Amino acid sequence: EVGDAQKIRGTVIDFFERASLPSLSEEEKKKILHFVVVGGGPTGVEFAAELHDFAIEDLAQLYPEVKNLVKITRLEAGDHILNM
Repeated sequence: EVGDAQKIRGTVIDFFERASLPSLSEEEKKKILHFVVVGGGPTGVEFAAELHDFAIEDLAQLYPEVKNLVKITRLEAGDHILNM
């Protein structure tokens, strides 16, 4: 749904805003910018790829000081995960 996508987008932007605060340590910034996508099937892989593009291509231009702290982890309960 579009509303869900807008909430996720807003939350990711909020995390970048928070990570840009000068009062936070680098370790705190890394925790804020560590995203975990559960599901290694087509939907999880597609979401992780879109999140990567949004964070690295779009938000990195607005928040260059934290772009190297972004980490995206994909988790899958099964024994197979699709490649991006």
